[in-house]
Amino acid sequence: MTATAETAKARTAGLLGRFAAFIAERHPFALRPALAAFDHALSGHRPTEGSAAFIDGLREEFARNLAGAITTVLAPDAEVAAKLQVGVPDTTPGVSVSERLHLAVTEVVEACDGFLRREAIAASLTADERREILRGMLLTRATDNRLKQFFTGGEVRYGTASFQGKGFRSLGQEAIYAATIRLHRDTPFQSTDGTWQGDVVSPMIRDLGVVLGMHNDRSAVRMVLSAQMGKAGPPMNGKDLHVGDWSRGILPAMAPLGTPALTIAGVALSFALDAASESGTESVSRRVAISFIGEGATSLGEWHEAINACAARRLPAVFCVQNNQTALSTPVREQSAVRVFADKAAGYGIPSVTVDGTDPDAIAAAMTWAVERARAGHGPALIELVAMRMCGHAHHDDMLYLGKDPQTSWNYPALLEGGYADRELYDFWSRKDPIVTYAARLESEGVIGKNDLAKWKREIEELVETEARAVIDAPWPDGALAGEGVLAGEPRRTRIEVLEGSFRQAQAQSHPLPAVEAAPPFDPKGKTFLEAVMLGVGDALRSDPRTFVYGEDVGGKYGNAFLLLKPLLKDFE
Repeated sequence: MTATAETAKARTAGLLGRFAAFIAERHPFALRPALAAFDHALSGHRPTEGSAAFIDGLREEFARNLAGAITTVLAPDAEVAAKLQVGVPDTTPGVSVSERLHLAVTEVVEACDGFLRREAIAASLTADERREILRGMLLTRATDNRLKQFFTGGEVRYGTASFQGKGFRSLGQEAIYAATIRLHRDTPFQSTDGTWQGDVVSPMIRDLGVVLGMHNDRSAVRMVLSAQMGKAGPPMNGKDLHVGDWSRGILPAMAPLGTPALTIAGVALSFALDAASESGTESVSRRVAISFIGEGATSLGEWHEAINACAARRLPAVFCVQNNQTALSTPVREQSAVRVFADKAAGYGIPSVTVDGTDPDAIAAAMTWAVERARAGHGPALIELVAMRMCGHAHHDDMLYLGKDPQTSWNYPALLEGGYADRELYDFWSRKDPIVTYAARLESEGVIGKNDLAKWKREIEELVETEARAVIDAPWPDGALAGEGVLAGEPRRTRIEVLEGSFRQAQAQSHPLPAVEAAPPFDPKGKTFLEAVMLGVGDALRSDPRTFVYGEDVGGKYGNAFLLLKPLLKDFE
């Protein structure tokens, strides 16, 4: 057998193995008939076959054979069938057993067809696309590292004080860049008048790769650095430390964290209405809206409302959950009782898939499949990406998460004693760095050369540093412009300080206001606002044994956001 034939045979065996893992995950009771039908479909083809066209070519025949195989397995034997002649009640009112089984078989068949389509997409990724994905992950990590250096280095100054900015890094989750690779993105979808005609994404705080993928040039790096350091310039002009660029279809992250999902639902509805006005039907849309969210924020009601609305109307939307094991400091087991977050899709009647969030090819295939479905009018899908956050919640949290504030590096930092990260999970995911593993895969397949990774690291570090120096030298935004653009199409707003004397006096003429209590003299060594809240919570707990504190990030090693409640743990945990 030739080397090419051996490679193709191994690829086919790998395809069968991945299919077995997929079925065991999503439909374990269909494993035996599904494997038999899939093996039969593969057996009639030469081992040299394995391209995207080959995989797509399997889908129709395999779906037909699989439906028959599962139906046969589900049928009762003759003896049991005879006993059931007296009649079987509906499974639910108005739904017979045969109807329910038909729906179940259809669900498995459609899930398996989705698997094959994703495999075909993965096989169709070009060498150029895969090289872009690797470079995009490198750019994501390098940009994150430079933001961390801004935070710790004091290079950005406001007057005589340093300004650290606020950064949420993507360390360990850079493979999300691959989700954008076949979206309608970048310059080709920007009309001559500057309006955006492509897909729209709503990245969350770990989705820097999505931002860079949608706006794939060095100006995106400058935009990210400027936004997180509050400097003047597009697109936020110092008004928000998050990143958004509507001219490239990027919504900025916002709080509450579930709110962007509702915005995406509205965008998807507008796409459907636009499609209806153009073609007379809402079923096909040229554009798709994609919501990215962390597993913690799926507990918020807005996310459920958004996904349910899109599912009911079959809107052109995709919902992607990045399960990185920890919502600030809350582990998954305290966040949700589901086995995997993809299981939540059953409650909305939409398909779902769980994907290794460190495998760029799998992410690109899953997103492309979901977007294809949405464009074709089949409604949303739910994608769960499983990875791990290999850094703190934000720059200030690294010391707590890892046990020490680490130096920036291309490599993951060590987890020390005292860090609140889960040791077992951290060790597992430390072996799955998406940059390291993907570069090794591409090199082994001849997609990149032996020295390309090191060369690209140098080039990208130089690019990021050039943009960082420009941000350091850039002016601060004009405070007088802060009231512009709060809402579209309105005049500039004027800030009102409600405690300022003249304002209070003007209000008092028609609505008498109580006098403001005299405050104690300022004490630079006094309590901070956070300490005052903590002390108030402590007073409440001590005064009434029925009082308790409940919510995310309460107790454990962390002690609440900003360590607010940590001083109380020894007395009340």
